[in-house]
Amino acid sequence: MNKQWLAIVAGVILVLILPAYTVAQMLVTHNRNPVASSGLLDLSGWSFSADGAVRLNGEWEFYRNRLLTPDDFDPARSSGEMPKPTGTVTLPGKWNDYIAEDGEPAPTGFGTFRLTVRLPDDAEGVYGIRTTNIRTANRIFAAGQEAGASGVPGRSPDDARPGNIPYVGFVHVSGTEADIIVQVSNFVYSSGGVFSPILFGDVHSVTDSREFGLFADWMTLAGFLIPALYFLFLYRLRRRERSLLHLGLFCLSAIVYVATHGEKLLAGAWPGMPYETFLKTQLVSSAFVYYFLMRYVEAAIPGSVHRIALRLCDVATVAAVIVAVGLPTLVFSKLEPFLFVYSLLTVIYMAVAMVRGMRERSEDAVFMLIGVVSILLVILLNLVSLGGMTDAQMLVPFEMLLFVITQALLLAGRFARTFEEVEQLSRKLLTLDGLKDEFMANTSHELRTPLHGIVNIAQSLLEGASGKLNGKQANDLSMIVSTGKRLSALINDILDFGKLKNGEIVLKRQPVDLRAVVGSVMDVTLHLAGSKPIRFVQRWPDRLPWLDTDEDRLRQILYNLLGNAVKFTHRGEIRVEAEVGESGVTISVTDTGIGIEPERLDDIFKAYDQAGATAHREYSGTGLGLSITKKLVELGGGRIWVESEPGRGSAFRFTLPSADVPPDAERKTAVVPLAGTASGDGEAQAEDDVPGVGPESERFTVLLVDDDPVNLQVLRNLLSIESYRLVAVGDGAAATAYIDSGKPVDLLIADWMMPGMSGIELCRSVRRRYSLFELPVLLLTARGLPDDVRVGFQAGANDFLRKPVDADELRARVRTLLALRDSVRKAISSELAFLQAQIKPHFLYNALNTIVALLPSDPDKTTRLLLELSHYLRGSFDFQNREQLTTLRKELALVHSYLALEQARFEERLEVVYDIDAELNGLVPPLCIQPIVENAIRHGVMQKEEGGTVRITIRETVGTIGIAVADDGVGMEPERAASVLAGVVREGGEGVSGVGLRNIHARLLTLFGKGLTIDSGVGRGTAVRFEVPDASRMRR
Repeated sequence: MNKQWLAIVAGVILVLILPAYTVAQMLVTHNRNPVASSGLLDLSGWSFSADGAVRLNGEWEFYRNRLLTPDDFDPARSSGEMPKPTGTVTLPGKWNDYIAEDGEPAPTGFGTFRLTVRLPDDAEGVYGIRTTNIRTANRIFAAGQEAGASGVPGRSPDDARPGNIPYVGFVHVSGTEADIIVQVSNFVYSSGGVFSPILFGDVHSVTDSREFGLFADWMTLAGFLIPALYFLFLYRLRRRERSLLHLGLFCLSAIVYVATHGEKLLAGAWPGMPYETFLKTQLVSSAFVYYFLMRYVEAAIPGSVHRIALRLCDVATVAAVIVAVGLPTLVFSKLEPFLFVYSLLTVIYMAVAMVRGMRERSEDAVFMLIGVVSILLVILLNLVSLGGMTDAQMLVPFEMLLFVITQALLLAGRFARTFEEVEQLSRKLLTLDGLKDEFMANTSHELRTPLHGIVNIAQSLLEGASGKLNGKQANDLSMIVSTGKRLSALINDILDFGKLKNGEIVLKRQPVDLRAVVGSVMDVTLHLAGSKPIRFVQRWPDRLPWLDTDEDRLRQILYNLLGNAVKFTHRGEIRVEAEVGESGVTISVTDTGIGIEPERLDDIFKAYDQAGATAHREYSGTGLGLSITKKLVELGGGRIWVESEPGRGSAFRFTLPSADVPPDAERKTAVVPLAGTASGDGEAQAEDDVPGVGPESERFTVLLVDDDPVNLQVLRNLLSIESYRLVAVGDGAAATAYIDSGKPVDLLIADWMMPGMSGIELCRSVRRRYSLFELPVLLLTARGLPDDVRVGFQAGANDFLRKPVDADELRARVRTLLALRDSVRKAISSELAFLQAQIKPHFLYNALNTIVALLPSDPDKTTRLLLELSHYLRGSFDFQNREQLTTLRKELALVHSYLALEQARFEERLEVVYDIDAELNGLVPPLCIQPIVENAIRHGVMQKEEGGTVRITIRETVGTIGIAVADDGVGMEPERAASVLAGVVREGGEGVSGVGLRNIHARLLTLFGKGLTIDSGVGRGTAVRFEVPDASRMRR
């Protein structure tokens, strides 16, 4: 960060040096430049060779409405008396305040300015005069000679011809004085007069000044031209980068701006250009400079420019162009102040936008800040010139050029970073070649899943899962055939892809009957369609020659094309037909499926392409089929292409050479619909009714999760023999919803790789609520790498089974996991029952002492207390109760018995308040309220000499029952409360230990995923709260 700030500071300093030095030099030169007074400029002590040219600034004589020449001031040539000046005026400056005779401000008129220059005694020689901005026609005389002119000054618009082009003139001066006479007229602009200093000096100094001005303008012009061509060329290559277009157009606008200002190079390049056209070009170029500047910032820093600002900029630019084209210069030049304010506000807004972008893009901060500084300098220089401190307008193009350079560097930096990212991505892609093992591990899921179906469906039939052969069994056999074919084709694709890549496949050419091959392939493909309403059709010509090709490779080609058609066709027709040509046969596979986008047609035969990114996950596969098909067709001497229209289907056509054997008997063209055409809605059921399953079979519920219906059918068949209650769902989200519904699940069997939520993610989701023994998870996977196994166990899986699974192994592992869960549940229940029955000796001792003490004085109360003690002991010694939940009323009866004994013991020191909804009777864990009440009495209110109050509150909320036990006892620190629940400290000495708060907290977490909350503070008591679901949402 320090280096970045150092670069920022260094860049800002470099940006400020040139304008600061130039402005300072102008101010110093201005201050030491002699100033004319009362029409006389004394240069007798000035050395042109040492000090350079002089700006003829100061008081000039002015002659209103007169165009005078040197003869008018020569007594020998003048016919009358000498002209008398109207007055003296200060130049440079506009004449609007004094040109009119009535004293009212006016822009138009004509007149003559005269200045007498007193030279040194040895000043005889050639001198030069240079002008830069005199509006809008002028002629200059020096020492009685005409030095130059721009336009033709006149007494009326008809006599005058406007022009304001800088020029240099030279005259010979003899003597010690020289009169400078300037004729000026203006009838076309909103302000007239001498706006920039007139330069006077020897030949060398004036020539140097002119050449420096030309050089600066030409260099600035070239400085804008090169980036303009560069940016526009880059934009042609990258049309999405609009910032390149706008920056290039900004540079072109700046070129026109520079060519119409300063030395006005455009006038030199086009000498006959009308001056009014020149002025219109100035205005339009200025408007476009600021327009494209705003557009560039908006494109380079997205979001930095508000839409309203863009619309205002559009309106202002269009208005400026309309005004410039449609109005006379005298009219539109009056709007010059508004244009200046607009440009000033635009530049300020751009600076603010770039500062905002600089904060968001730290890597571009240096160049953005330099760009902001250069933009701010444009504002400052305009204000300096407007204030009359010095003419700094010449620096504006340089600052604009500096802005362009910084933005070019900024864009170059972005492109460099992008290129570096591309290089890094390229290196990553190259490393993929070394990840072949990972590729095979991922692909094995597709390889082994069909094998899983083939082996285990067949085995389930052999073991009598479906009894005698019936419709269901016939369907299973068809599934075996289609799945086996699918696996065979997939394995062949994987193997052939490598062989084709290395050129290892050699075709075994022989005459092949196309009709027979298509028929056999269609028989297999029919089963892939499943329940889709698709009609398969073959159409052949009358005489179909045999093909000269490899029969196995032809089957592979057709299987890939037909399988692809089935995958992307929901309903309609798939048609195979052939057309005989001169050099061979053209085979077409046409479907009425979803089609392919036109832009994807060139990529469809590339490896790993699956009909484009728009294809749904249900169409996923390896993406090798069409690539292998293309290579096999080309290897056989043919070519393949596709014609498609999105929404209407696709037609894959390929050619193969015909064999030189006599064709078989002529056959008429026929349409052959295949028997058993697939139809139906294809909806799968989530649960199966398994024949012969009685009440005992529903003891265990197994949830099956797999996105492949074939796999789910396999698992159903294999586990149906064990008479489990089977629930099958197609994805992880459905499995999560089923578990969250509260329905019982004893074992979860899930596939590792599923779309959406994978088996690993599902396992993690389950473990956030259930432990390893509460809900075991068995993952089925084709992956057997050690890292995969480690990740699975870390996610909470109990066991793994690699596919294709062995039926006996699957059943054995399922039985083991279910038995383990059942044993652990029974052990936990037994331990809980034992803990529930624990009674503290000191409580019995105190209760009996209280009863004995009351016996002589109050036998009736003694009897009631003995009954309460009996109720309490009966509830506590219930060893047969292994249920994890009991009724709320039963739990409250135990609490009432306990409190009756404690109130008899502590009398008025203990007050109990019940705030319980009388109609509530939900399910709660046994001994979950009484230990909390006991803790509140012993460690809360009884720690105070005066005792206190215990409040028991039970209320029903939406879907839950809230239970709270609060006391106003001594309380404890919040840290101690957290430690009690964490098991770090006990709740107090021999206090509640076995069936204490920590035990209750752990049971609540196990059952409901949410435990106790304790709110306590020293001196303000303690409140212990928990929630249980209402009985309708309880998972028993």
